[in-house]
Amino acid sequence: FRTTDGEAQIVAVRQGLGMTTLPCFIGDADPLLVRVPGTELHMYGTLWLLTQGETRKTKRVRLFTEFVSRRLAAHAPLLAGLSVSREATGQP
Repeated sequence: FRTTDGEAQIVAVRQGLGMTTLPCFIGDADPLLVRVPGTELHMYGTLWLLTQGETRKTKRVRLFTEFVSRRLAAHAPLLAGLSVSREATGQP
């Protein structure tokens, strides 16, 4: 079974039809899914926040980009698959 649709992948894996590669913050939040032991994927990437031309100098855009940058930095371990967010899993 192959699909490029992320939601279909999750449904298939929940039904026991194999395994898939998911961002950890999605897979870890699902109680029906577990990480496959001994399979460490080293998928690295860079997240870019782009603005259009001179708009990056406006106060509202600058405040927004600073806000998003701080939030992403605060969740860096979760996004890198190093920790499980209680908020993402719904646990207290």
